[in-house]
Formats: sequence, structure tokens, C-alpha cells
Amino acid sequence: MDSSKLQAFLFAHAEKGVVAIVVAASAWMVYSGLQLENILQKHQPDRLTQDAQQVRTSIDDDHSAVVLDGRQPTFDIVRETLVRQRPVNPKPYELPNLMERRAIDTSIRRSDPSLLAPAKLRVSGQIASIALLSSSGNYALKDLEGAEALEVVEKKPKVQPRRRSRRGSMDGMMEDEMMMMEEEMMMEEEMMMEMDYMDMSGGSVTSAGRAFNAAGDFGTRPSGKDSKLPVPRPGWFIAGTAVVPHAGVAESFRAALSDSDGYLPMRDQPLYYNYEVQRADVTEKPAEQLVEADWVLVRNREKDLIRAATQWAGFAPEMVPEDFRDVNITAYIPPILLKDYTKFVLHPDIPMISRREMDMVAAQEMMGAQEEVKADDLEMVAPGAMGGLGMGMGMGMDMDFEMDMMGMDMGMGYGGMMEVEEDPVEFKIMRFFDFASSRDPNSPRGGRKYVYRMRYSVNDPNFPANPIQQPKTSTLSREVYDRVQQLMVNAEATGRRDFQRWSEWSQPSSPVSLPPLNDYFAGPVEQPRARMIDVGGKQVPFARDVPKAKMVNYALNLQYGVDMPIWLESVVSGSTMSFKGEAEAIDPIDLVVKKVPEANVLSETTIIGIDGGQPLGIKDANEEDLKRPSLMLIFDESGELKVTGEVQDQESYRIYSFANERGL
Repeated sequence: MDSSKLQAFLFAHAEKGVVAIVVAASAWMVYSGLQLENILQKHQPDRLTQDAQQVRTSIDDDHSAVVLDGRQPTFDIVRETLVRQRPVNPKPYELPNLMERRAIDTSIRRSDPSLLAPAKLRVSGQIASIALLSSSGNYALKDLEGAEALEVVEKKPKVQPRRRSRRGSMDGMMEDEMMMMEEEMMMEEEMMMEMDYMDMSGGSVTSAGRAFNAAGDFGTRPSGKDSKLPVPRPGWFIAGTAVVPHAGVAESFRAALSDSDGYLPMRDQPLYYNYEVQRADVTEKPAEQLVEADWVLVRNREKDLIRAATQWAGFAPEMVPEDFRDVNITAYIPPILLKDYTKFVLHPDIPMISRREMDMVAAQEMMGAQEEVKADDLEMVAPGAMGGLGMGMGMGMDMDFEMDMMGMDMGMGYGGMMEVEEDPVEFKIMRFFDFASSRDPNSPRGGRKYVYRMRYSVNDPNFPANPIQQPKTSTLSREVYDRVQQLMVNAEATGRRDFQRWSEWSQPSSPVSLPPLNDYFAGPVEQPRARMIDVGGKQVPFARDVPKAKMVNYALNLQYGVDMPIWLESVVSGSTMSFKGEAEAIDPIDLVVKKVPEANVLSETTIIGIDGGQPLGIKDANEEDLKRPSLMLIFDESGELKVTGEVQDQESYRIYSFANERGL
């Protein structure tokens, strides 16, 4: 059959084909309809009417009990009424100058207020790098060659679980491709984040050396002064903090002076002026057998001011709010480099928020606020804030120092507060730092044990620094009159007023020594492969090798005056912390890691026992087994047994082993 005949045939029978297709489609639709469920078998009009009637009846029912049970009021009207009925303190609304004359009982004479001794003296040995002023700004570590970049350990890629598609095969393939693209993008983002972190954390290498991670710098940044530049020097010292019972002292002033003739608020309140620190050697005899001749004066306000102004390259930011400190009894914090100094400059009885912030918290609790007070709502202590201890750097510090020195030389003290504190704080902090020095034979020595004690002085209200404020002798009690008369005679003879009244000495502290030159931080433990053997019918694990631990020997290099962290990778029981070879040291001035070519660290600290590193049977995101944290028993150079481990040392170990830079 040729093509012309085929076309003629299709043209002649096209209508029949269309009719056949329509008939087939109709038959299929009839068949499909017959397969559907009869709706009358499931839904009857009578039943639907009955259901609708039941719903209407249930709507009309009383549901008050069900609804009200979950809507009981939480507002305590009785409590809120009592809060609002509490009397308001009228003191802030009193007029300062009333046209009423206060009747004064002239029979009440001025007495001497009692000065409570400092309490709760805490001392500890510390070692750290300190920033001092130098005319040249040169130091030995500055000339050393910079450290190279560390070799990064390659990490296994994270295993991302894939979800099974519930759609057809084509949709499932498209979803798998989308998930693969997302995984690749996530891996690229993680790699970029790691690269950025490496740049910030010390992965970058400059011409001076590898940069140290600034996030691991818990100290202060040094500053120059008067064309002098900061340089690092080793700081070996004993730090101490105590508290002055300020509320008790203020109450003593009020009881002794507020009702007497000639009461003057700006003079007759505790105005702290000075402090003294004494030390006694108890290496050969206990503290109970000490006599007065055994105590040596080591620090006072004048010495500390001179040292801070002439030697230190700045100051560390203050951590104590100004309500709980005083510039005249709280020593400035030295410019400690890299190290976290908060552990030995604070006191557990001194809050770290001001009275105003505590009042905010109390008000929130009283009002029953649901939202907690956030850190952003609290005003933190600004570095160098004045009013208590805080002193700025540079010119501000010079002015304060000159004023303090002028007050000492001229016996002027300071003007004091015009008003008496209505609600004085319970304690104010005292602080001191006793540095070891080869040039000072009176400084503490390594291997010796010492105890300390402190006292403070105030501006004598009955014989003040300012002669203009001297109370009339007719207002003094007999004992005070005799004492003041002798002071006046001495002042006339010497030309200087002995206006300081001293408290009693505090109780001696617990014995303390200068710390070893080396500290240590524990890392992970690697357990050897073991096999089970039968011992007396019991299966006991046996390994030919011993557990090996990673540790950091955090040594202070006395030659360069900086911290020198040494990463020890194979520490076993019986190992010491000694090291000889090439090491790395951190330049705390510009935060660059330098190479120390011939480091020789001698340490008697010995590892007694190592535990940890066993699999926990838990896998992480990379399908790796998590291991038990390390635990180590150490016999240190001071002759004490100490327990440390990977958990408590984790932050310091990772910082000073450069774990992030190594990719660990």
C-alpha cells in the first residue's frame, strides 16, 4: 500500500477513531464510578441531623468549670497592697536648712571612735610577667627570631546523616543533589571560618613571628609614659587581700561623735588615709611563737604609690566596684601580662557589683519581675574609675599621685565627704603585693615561709590633718584631751602633725611561700592497646606499654622575663617537668611567639599517676569514640601532692599548647 492510499484510508475513517476513543473513555469513567464507595452506606441524613443536634446541645452546656480551672489569677493582691503601703524614707525629702535650732547636750564630750582591725586576710604566692617602664624599650626577647607556623593536623570531615525521600524516585534524586550541595556549602563555610579563626588566633605569621591568640590574653595591655616604653620583667610576689569592717567603723564614729558638741560631718566620719603591711619568717618557728621584733614592715601606701608611678607601665583594670574600695587602703593592681589576675586581687566577702546594681536586683525580686536582670543592665566597673581605687593611666595618674604625695608631705590629707553615709557598706577591701627582688634584701625569698598582717589608719577626728578643723579642747573628754595636748606639743616642736590614728593589726595570715617557677596544665591521655588475660579465673586487661599524657609546662623564663609554654607530648608516670631544647616564648608586649633556641627548664615536679583515656562508648559527630578525661596525681616542687586533670585545665592547656593553631 502506497502512501496516497494510506492517507485516503485515514481520512475516510478518522471519525470512527474519534468515536472509539470517546466510547473507551466513557467506559473507563463508568467503571471507575462503580468502584467508588456508596456514600449512603457511611453518611445517612438522619444520622447527620442527630450529630448536628448533639453538637448544638454541647455548645449550649455550661463549660465554666472547665474554662476557669485553667484561668486562676496569679496576682497576689494582699502582697502587692503591703508593698505599696510600705512607708517611704523621708530622708531624701528633708530640707537642709530648717529654721530650728538643734539642742545640743554640752555634757557629751568627744571621745575616740574604735577602729576595728582588718579581718579575713588571705595570701597566695604568684608568678607572672609584669610590664615595667624602660627608657630604651629594648628587651632580650625582642631580638629573638619569630616562631614559624605550626603544622595543622588534618581533621576528618563531619558525617552528615542523609534523610530518605518519601517522594518518587525523580524527586528523591533532586533532594539528594540539593542535600549534597548544602553539605558542600557548609563544609566550605566551616573551612572559611577555621581559616578566619586561624588568622585571629595566631595562625598568621608576620615578619616578627607567629601571632599569639589575643583571646588567650587575660592580663592587661601595657602603656608607656613620658617617652618611656613598656618592657616585660619577671614578677615573683605574694599577693594579699583583707577586709575592713567599714560598717562597724562608721557606727563607732557615729556613736562617739554624732551627739557631741562641735560635730562636723566632713571631719567626724571614717576617712581612710594609709595602710601598712608587715611580714614575719616562720620557716624555723611557728607563728604562735613570734614576737614583735620578728615582724618587718614591707609595704605602705607611700611605697606603693611611688612604685606604681615610677616603675609600672600602666595598671590592670580594677575589678572591685568603687563602693567597696578606697584609694588609700587598696593598692593598685600591677600591669600583669597574659595571666588572669582576678583570683588574687578579689576577696570572697567583697561583691563584684555596686550597691546601685544590688538595689536594682533587689527591686526586681521584690516586684516579682519574671524577666531576669541581664549583664547588659548592670554597669560594670570601668578601668581607672575614680572615687575608690580606680586610677587612670598617664596624666590622670600623675595628677592623682602628686596630690597623694602632697597630702603626705604637707599633712593635708583630703577634704573628705560633706555628708555622712546613711547606709555604709559592710566591708571595704584592702590589698597588697610583696615583690621579690635580688636588689632588696628585705624582700621575700624562695623556699621560705612567711605570715603577714595588715592595719590601716584614718584621719584623726580629734586631731585632724587640717588645723582649721581642729575641734575645741573644751569639747574633748578627759582622755582625749590628754592625748591631743601631747600631739599638739609634738607638732609645735617638729612642724608636722601626727594626724593618723591606726587600727590594731589583723590576725596573722596562714603561712605562704613564693611559688615555683613552673606551672603545669593537664591534657588528654592515650591508653595503650590492651588484651584480656586470665588471672585466677578472672579476665584482666594487660598492656605492654604505659599510658601517655600530653601536658604543658608553663614556665616563667627569668632570662627573658616572659612566659614560656612547653608542650610535652609523651608524659608517663615518673616523668618530671624538666625540659631542654628549643622552645617557644610569648612576647606579652606585641603578642608574638618567639623561638628560644636553648631553653633549659629544671623542674622537680613529678607525675605520680595517670588515669583516663578509656573509651566511653559514645561517638561524636565524626563517628569517633569519646574518651574519659584525664586525671593526674602530681608531686610538685613545693613538696605537696596535687590532683589535676583535663577538665579543670582544659582552657589553659588548649591556649598554651596552641591547640587551635594545630587544628586539635
